Amino acid sequence: MKILARLIRRELRLEAGQYGHYAVYKDELQRVWPINEQNRKAKIEQFANENGFRLVYYKRGLCAIFEEESVNKKSGTANRKKLR
Repeated sequence: MKILARLIRRELRLEAGQYGHYAVYKDELQRVWPINEQNRKAKIEQFANENGFRLVYYKRGLCAIFEEESVNKKSGTANRKKLR
């Protein structure tokens, strides 16, 4: 999972100015979460939250789309970038 988190973070930083999100497709998702796993979406959301991302879209058998979630240091609240 650490490798996947690093991949997402790197791609978000490389592509963030252009797209603001990164899609992980079914083949990559299945390496960590098998397609028939119970509560798969919830587990992917938990992974996102634990790694500073936000799951903005999930379609079983297709992909999961992540955005970077930054924390406002003054208020302690999450700033969420909009999916374009």
